[in-house]
Amino acid sequence: MRLLCVRSRVYKVSRFLCAVPRRYLPRMSTLSAFKQSFKGDIVTPDDAGYAEAIARWASNAERPARVVAFVKDTDDVALALKYARTNNLRVAIRGGGHNPAGASSSKDGLVIDLSRHFNYAVVDPEKCTVRVGAGTLWSTVEKEIIQHGLATVAGSVNHVSLVSLRLVLYASTD
Repeated sequence: MRLLCVRSRVYKVSRFLCAVPRRYLPRMSTLSAFKQSFKGDIVTPDDAGYAEAIARWASNAERPARVVAFVKDTDDVALALKYARTNNLRVAIRGGGHNPAGASSSKDGLVIDLSRHFNYAVVDPEKCTVRVGAGTLWSTVEKEIIQHGLATVAGSVNHVSLVSLRLVLYASTD
């Protein structure tokens, strides 16, 4: 347990929870302030690409989000979470948007979307491994590994994301 001093008051801080009142946290209440600091792309219902931004694999999983934030790095994730906290918005994380229950959507909330800037696969053919982004789809992995004569041993549908999976690749033996 640590102690945090804010404006001459001491608060208990644990690893998971900070007991500092919200009034002392940095504010980011306007969308324009959020956009100014954000490096990725922000899409709202007024933007042309909104329908595509909220589209999901299963149409029953689509929810009309207030803001879709296509993050570019961890700083963008932190900014998006700060904006959502300040504006009391529910948050959803979209990797590939394949969850039929709608976990990657948030009605009138904020969606942190990893599919645009974190959809990559970097192959190490010597180690037969691949490093993937949190928004990577199987199709991205398949396109990259085929160039090195490798194949995946999991996944049969290439439009599914592979968040947090470790892949083992096998060399082709033809």
